[in-house]
Amino acid sequence: MDNTENTQNVELTEKVEELAQEQATDQTNQENAEVKQDSEQANQEEISLDMMVKEYSSKTREELVDAMQQLVEKDEYEQMKQRIPLIRNAFNNLPKPEPQVVVVKPEVKDEEGNVIEKEQTQIVADTVEAKFRELYNIYKEKRQQQQEKEEQEKQDNLKKKQTLLEEFKQLLDSEQSLKEKSDAYKAIQDKWVQIGNVPHTEVNNLWASYSFLKEKFYEQVKIYNELRDIDRKKNLDEKLKLCEKVEELLVIEDINESFAMLQALHRQWKEIGPVPSEKNDEVWERFKRASDAINQRRKEYYEKRADELEQNKQKKESLTEKVSEIIKREFASMTDWNKATEEINALFAEWKTIGPVPKNDNETMWAKFKNMIDGFYESRKEMFANNKKQEEENYNKKVALCIKAEEIAKRNDFDAATSELKALQEEWKHIGYVRKNQSEKVWLRFRAACDEFFNRKSESYLQTHKEVTENIQKKESLIEELKNFQFTEDKQKNVEVLKDFQKRWFEVGFTPKEERKRLQQQWDEVINANRDKLQISAEEIASKNKSKFMQTLERLKEQGSDAMQRRINSIEAEIDRMENNLGFLANSKNADLLKKEFENKIARLKAQKDEILNQIKASKQQGAKPVEKTEAVEQNAEETVEKTEEN
Repeated sequence: MDNTENTQNVELTEKVEELAQEQATDQTNQENAEVKQDSEQANQEEISLDMMVKEYSSKTREELVDAMQQLVEKDEYEQMKQRIPLIRNAFNNLPKPEPQVVVVKPEVKDEEGNVIEKEQTQIVADTVEAKFRELYNIYKEKRQQQQEKEEQEKQDNLKKKQTLLEEFKQLLDSEQSLKEKSDAYKAIQDKWVQIGNVPHTEVNNLWASYSFLKEKFYEQVKIYNELRDIDRKKNLDEKLKLCEKVEELLVIEDINESFAMLQALHRQWKEIGPVPSEKNDEVWERFKRASDAINQRRKEYYEKRADELEQNKQKKESLTEKVSEIIKREFASMTDWNKATEEINALFAEWKTIGPVPKNDNETMWAKFKNMIDGFYESRKEMFANNKKQEEENYNKKVALCIKAEEIAKRNDFDAATSELKALQEEWKHIGYVRKNQSEKVWLRFRAACDEFFNRKSESYLQTHKEVTENIQKKESLIEELKNFQFTEDKQKNVEVLKDFQKRWFEVGFTPKEERKRLQQQWDEVINANRDKLQISAEEIASKNKSKFMQTLERLKEQGSDAMQRRINSIEAEIDRMENNLGFLANSKNADLLKKEFENKIARLKAQKDEILNQIKASKQQGAKPVEKTEAVEQNAEETVEKTEEN
């Protein structure tokens, strides 16, 4: 019996040693192959470290304190762990400032209560050093807390693994079936892998105990070789899947994302056990080949990125130089300031479209560019402040002109009053700029007075002509004719009839304001009544906007060709403004709608311009004598057209 047990123990020992030797060989081969990959990653990290060391070594003591302040406030431990020691080294390497000594005279009294003047010197504390030590102590506390947290997690993981080892031992001693033991063993394996790090001093002992129990399990159930082969084949399948995943990373455009995923896949690779020895080199070479391709692509990306950063730097330096040239100019007028402002804004917008520059240059370049722009706007602000007094004087002058115009508007001596009002208008033109929130209000007041006078004058003049009475009679006749007209059942024919009535209505000449309102109201009532009865929409005959424009056009005809020409100039300016604004609209759904609205308005304005040109041409051919009107009346007509378009 003893001999049998000894023989079994020897065989078990030899088999375990053989297995351990195979595992050690496989593990060594894989680790040696993976060391190179880790070394490449370490080299990249060393490059980043050198960049940070270079960055911090160029900063002052105050800048280093600010950098540490930002890291502490951000409270991301990994960044603090990586950067704060570098900041500390850079800070300690800087020369400390000479201590500042101040003389103080404390109030000291002798035994009799007399004040004794005695000078003493004191050294002023280094506030930068104190702030640095305070921040560094905060970091040390956070580091201590993090280390304690990690150590506690390791201790918890140690207890979990020790508990699993006890479960494993109990499994080996149990009387369960092979199926039950296999399932329990698989569950222990899964739990073991999912448990995190343990104290470094316990790693080898835990692994040795776990390996021993695992090998004992294989021997105990007599299927070690089968399980090992199955396990290694499973590992092979898992590693082949990892190879496929690494190869798929080659099509991911985001370099940083693919590199981070590669690191995760490398960690998974290390967690997977050995594969069949005949497949070990093949599968590792496939995994490494794909990994090398990703690392090479990342290397090329950062080389290209460095070139792009340098190009961006040159572009931004060029913009900075252009801003510098602009702010050196002499600005003699508001136009000069506005032109310079547009150029500055365009350069600033272009700056934002340029990508990043090298990190070491970013803050310096931005500060220089922004300081110049801020200086320009500060000078512009001062200029506007100096103009406020002049604007107030201009406003008072225009108010005075409004009062004079309002007095003239009530007079009936039209010839003399017209000359005086024109003189006021000419004087108005030569008064300087008024603040925007006051300009429109005072202009509307002045224009209202002018409109009131010239409307009174125009109506007084026109009412003396026989044509006015005839026009009233024509419109009244048209109203009666439309009331009594017998329409057919042919809708299209009825539409054409209504259009013809509308055309004849518009062709009737000027009528006084009071009569015009009354006649138009009667006409609209008859038109609307017939439309409702005949079930004809307004769009099928003539739009309301067209009707209002034709009325305005009639008033422009009465004012003469000069007024119509000024209206044409105003329309052309408005078209230019709208077409220019179209170029600043972005590509979006809302912008497309706005573009369409702009295009429709431009089309309407062009149609109005053509109509006015036709009227001017017809007026010249007929030799019509234009009626005298002034700029204020013409502007009133323009406003009427603009309001009609908005409605």
